[in-house]
Amino acid sequence: MIAAILTNLSPHLGKIYELTGPRSEDMKAIVAEYSSALGREVRYVDAPLEQWRDELRKRNLPEHVYEHFLTMARLHATNRYDRFSRDVETITGRPTLSVREFITRHIERFTTDHTRTSPNNL
Repeated sequence: MIAAILTNLSPHLGKIYELTGPRSEDMKAIVAEYSSALGREVRYVDAPLEQWRDELRKRNLPEHVYEHFLTMARLHATNRYDRFSRDVETITGRPTLSVREFITRHIERFTTDHTRTSPNNL
């Protein structure tokens, strides 16, 4: 999407785009897509924000990164990322990928079993 915007920048100046997949999903639906793509159970654990914040602090991240992750966690906790737009498809001219499709295309990034080349082999 960035390449499409940078190729013809002027129509995009001052615009805000929602970067979403092909459908709105809550965390349980996203975990189901991970499980399907990886061929194994993946669980979503809704950790209390304070616990998550304290564990994140232990990683000694730069303050701006820590604050960004904390803001994202707060937004997830209020389900603010569960939305849908056609912005990616409109700008790129291609359909967006589902979480499952993305994982399938990049399976090596989601598994330590490098002999696996496709989730169909699971």
